Amino acid sequence: MLTRRDVLKAAFAGAAAAGLTGCRAFGARPKPPPNVLVVLADDQGWGDLSLHDGSTPTPNLDRFFRSSVELTTFMTCPVCSPTRAGLLTGRHHLRLGAGPMTGGELDPGEVTLAEAFAANGYATGVFGKWHNGRDPDTPEFRAAFETAWKEMPNKKPVFGHGANAHGFHEAWVYYGGGADYFSRRTVKGRGPVSWWHNREFRPADQGYTDDLITRRAVEFLRAHRSRPFLCYVPFHLVHSPLQAKPEALARVPAQITDKAARTYAAMLISLDDSVGVLLGELETLGLAENTIMLFFSDNGATPVGSNLPLRGGKHSTWEGGIHSPAAIRWPAGKLTGPRRYDGLMGHLDVYPTLMAMAGLDLPRGRPLDGRNLWPALRDGTPSPVGSYYWVWDDHDVVRTADWKLVRYVDRVELFDMRRDLRETTDVAARNPAAVKELTAMLDTWRRSTGVALMHQPPRLAAEVAATPEGQVLEFRVTQTKPVAPRKALLVQFAHRSMSVRPGDYVEFDICIAEDSLTEGFYYTPFKRGKAAAFTPRRGVDQLGRLQARGPGTRGGPGVWEHRVVGLASLAPGALGLHGMVFNSRKAGTFHIYLDNLRVRHADGSAEAIWTGGEHTRFRVHRTDAAFRDIAVRAVPLAQARPTTKRG
Repeated sequence: MLTRRDVLKAAFAGAAAAGLTGCRAFGARPKPPPNVLVVLADDQGWGDLSLHDGSTPTPNLDRFFRSSVELTTFMTCPVCSPTRAGLLTGRHHLRLGAGPMTGGELDPGEVTLAEAFAANGYATGVFGKWHNGRDPDTPEFRAAFETAWKEMPNKKPVFGHGANAHGFHEAWVYYGGGADYFSRRTVKGRGPVSWWHNREFRPADQGYTDDLITRRAVEFLRAHRSRPFLCYVPFHLVHSPLQAKPEALARVPAQITDKAARTYAAMLISLDDSVGVLLGELETLGLAENTIMLFFSDNGATPVGSNLPLRGGKHSTWEGGIHSPAAIRWPAGKLTGPRRYDGLMGHLDVYPTLMAMAGLDLPRGRPLDGRNLWPALRDGTPSPVGSYYWVWDDHDVVRTADWKLVRYVDRVELFDMRRDLRETTDVAARNPAAVKELTAMLDTWRRSTGVALMHQPPRLAAEVAATPEGQVLEFRVTQTKPVAPRKALLVQFAHRSMSVRPGDYVEFDICIAEDSLTEGFYYTPFKRGKAAAFTPRRGVDQLGRLQARGPGTRGGPGVWEHRVVGLASLAPGALGLHGMVFNSRKAGTFHIYLDNLRVRHADGSAEAIWTGGEHTRFRVHRTDAAFRDIAVRAVPLAQARPTTKRG
């Protein structure tokens, strides 16, 4: 049986045979080989740097930026996990099942940046917030999980591969997101501590999280001062919760008076201190000259931080959410500052660029989305990166050096990135040619990734016929008067949790009885206490109909219809609850049938959500006095009325 090491050796041997090498393209490998230090801030905004007019002094970061090439047009994702996955693999997160939302387990089949450097003799280490998978399975962690959730004995752990499975020889990490900064290191005080040294569970370690991260990273630098290394330091700072050390709070400028703002400022100071420690250690060890150091933030700041002068922030595809402060330095390679590089670059380009800078071979295998910018950075030439793409909530986006197109269900918006970086003016109406070209680019990219957009009709090879059989689900509801949309009736009929990836669709068969209102109803997944996943802005079926508008079936009463709707904006995550929403513009009775509700995965396989009475979980989650006589039951297809027509 081939081992992971055998697979990697074969991948790099294949790359060398095909001529896919850094040294062939750019000359001999540097001697001695450069070290690599990648420092990732968490939720730090463009305007948080004092270099960018931030109110909190960040002298160490300012010094680094001024001695480096500032990457002024560096793109990331709106949230943590997708940026980290793309950084590690050079591949778009939608190809990895790691976005657009947070979470997801990074596939060990992906050859990571760490594996690529390790295969070339580098020592590799990661120190900080992993957020590309769950805690590993060890007896100690299992016991801690059971103790933490002893009041919920039915809650089962879900384990991950761990950072070491992705090419890191040394790992001091935690696996979640938004954990307590002090010794508890849990999210909102729930669950077991997540703090690990490789596969050793270490819940008793004391100290501020980022101090521990910095200390262990420094130890790694010292241990490998005589051997080339790749050191990845994904800090937790300045992510929530807002928790600062007293000594950092004491250094916050007096003019910052708001309590939350002061805490955030103290966290920025701690981040700056940690970067200063790393910079100082490189200098002390005599490694600064031949170390490639890259700094950027995984996404924009939250409202307590600053993304000025950019619009928006974290959880948005406005520039404030995806346009990161970034700089790179390599004195031995003549990358020093103060200098700016304005060409388009981003997290996906880090992998191939660093490999080329070190003169290393790229592995043959899954194609990278990132591009090599080393010649452009070195010579100040135009960027080879043509575009960046995102899917978020109810829209998708393409960004080039000149334009940014945002596509919604009912319109597109276009912004001139050369003249309007603050995105104040939609110029779509004045630039139809650009709109057409960028929309075509979005569609081509969409096909290449297989992403199942929620705000655009699914791309199906052929019309799929409804095939009800066995038992079907019958709904009967009487609505006595029109009600506001926010008071619509939501009836849960199934509770089936399953993971969702960016290429997944939900599909089902639906029919209206002859005695029913003909519109004002729709199926939607939802989470307890949260709104329906299908909204007036997302949840479009293959015929282009928004489910939240309550469309009737195409053939009218008596005709079964098959519907398909994308789920990408929910990924990676889990579908939990499933319900029907009822809200007609007039009084009457709903009499609806549903069958074959399932998730269709990108590989063509399917998982059933509801196929019979054993799956029925009837519960009313939201209602109004206008709705009565609510009934849900499974009935044989032969007893469903009508049953004579199919569509």
